[in-house]
Amino acid sequence: MRVSSRPGFSLLEILLALAILGGSLAILSSIADTGVSSAREARDLSVARLLCQAKLSEVLLDSQANLVAPVPVPLSPLESFDSESLTPFSYSVEVQPGQLDGLLVIRVLVVADNPDGGPPIAQYSLVRWMIDPALGLEQAEAEEEAAQEEAAAGETT
Repeated sequence: MRVSSRPGFSLLEILLALAILGGSLAILSSIADTGVSSAREARDLSVARLLCQAKLSEVLLDSQANLVAPVPVPLSPLESFDSESLTPFSYSVEVQPGQLDGLLVIRVLVVADNPDGGPPIAQYSLVRWMIDPALGLEQAEAEEEAAQEEAAAGETT
């Protein structure tokens, strides 16, 4: 019986190499999937932050322009400015009295809903304190400034 001295790989070595390659590819695909989902979450969180800042500014400007307290808004759909995003966003506004009389606590929450129906992808909220416009403090301050200007004008003449 002659033993072949041909160089080459045995079937066992090839199967072992394929098993190692398959395991490595499975691990790499799970790492890539984790990276994609983390990138999606980061993108949706940054969009939620921008939407939250814009909505809070809108609420504060409306309140100051009309001299009325902000109105609470239940969770409502919100249009994203990112046209490529398929993630639906929603927002809510909570208005509560502050710890001191005459202060309001305004909390705006933006939620990036999961399009697959699971738990939300990201949430972002901002809280601001503001003087209650219903107290009329801005008007009293403006009247005081006008009175000071009149007094200063009266002293110069």
